[in-house]
Amino acid sequence: MIQICAFYYFKPLTAQEVAQLKLELEQMAEAQSVRGLVLIGREGINFTISGPPTTLEIFKSWLTTRMNLKNPEFKDSFAEKHPFHVFRVKIKKEIVTLGKPDLVPQGPCNHISPEEWHQKLLAGEAVVLDTRNDYEVEIGKFKDAIDFDIKEFHEFPKKLEESGIAKEREVLIYCTGGIRCEKAMLEMKNQGYERVYQLDGGILNYLKEYPRQGFEGECFVFDYRVAVTQDLKPTEQYKLCAHCGQPSTTEVSCSLCTQPGIVCHHCQTQGITACSKNCANHARLGSNSRRPHLAEARKRHRI
Repeated sequence: MIQICAFYYFKPLTAQEVAQLKLELEQMAEAQSVRGLVLIGREGINFTISGPPTTLEIFKSWLTTRMNLKNPEFKDSFAEKHPFHVFRVKIKKEIVTLGKPDLVPQGPCNHISPEEWHQKLLAGEAVVLDTRNDYEVEIGKFKDAIDFDIKEFHEFPKKLEESGIAKEREVLIYCTGGIRCEKAMLEMKNQGYERVYQLDGGILNYLKEYPRQGFEGECFVFDYRVAVTQDLKPTEQYKLCAHCGQPSTTEVSCSLCTQPGIVCHHCQTQGITACSKNCANHARLGSNSRRPHLAEARKRHRI
C-alpha cells in the first residue's frame, strides 16, 4: 500500500534558502524512496508526494523539523501503487499561481472545519463558490455551488469582479486541498468581500469526514490517480485525455492505428480521434508518413 500526502505551507524564504531546500528535498526523497512533485518559492512550499507509509512518515517528520513548521496539516490518502513516476522539485515565483506574487497569506484566514462547513451547507443561506478550474468542476463539486468557468487560477480576480456576487452576502469558498482558497480569500477581501469563509483542508478534508453527502461526484487530483472517489480511493472511471491531460471516460478507436485510447469530448469536437499525440501528429502530416508509423504501431501492439 502506498501513502499519498498533499501539503502546503506559506513561509517566507530567501532565494538562498529556496535553493538549499531544493537540494535537501531531493536528497531526502532519494533516501526514503519518495516520489511526487514539490513546488517551492519565496512564499513557501506546496506538494503532493507518495511513498511507503513508514518512509513517508520519516519524510514528513524531517520536513516539519527542517522548516520549523507550526501545526502542519498533512492530508493523507492511500493507493495500491505510486501515482507518480519520479520525484521533482520546481522553483516557482508563486507556489499557487494567481498572478499576484505580492499577495501572500500570513497565516490561516477564516478557516472553517468540515463540520462547520457541512452545517452551513445544510442551512443553505450562503453562496458556495468553487475556485477550481472548469475541468475539475466538471467531474465533481458541492451541490448548488457556482463556479467561474476558469481555465487557470490566475483568471479568478477578473472573474470575481464580473460575477455580480453581492459583497454583503456570506460566501463559502473551496478548492481541492485549500491552497487556492488561501489566495482567493485575500483577493476577495481586496475586492470588498468581508463575510468569506474557506473550507479548511478543502474537498479532501471534507470527504474524510462526510463522504456521499454535500459533495457530488469525484474530486480531481493532480497526479496519475486522476481523481479520487468519495472514499478517497483512486477513481475507476476517469483517465487522462491523451492530448490535453483533462479527465475523461470516453474511449475511442484510433483513427490511425485503430488501438483504443482516451480522448475527452473537448478534443473530439476539434476533430481529434487519435489514441496518442504521436498518432495525431502522423495523421496531420498525411498519408506518406503513416506507413512507417503504422508498421511500428502494429509491431508494438502486435496487430
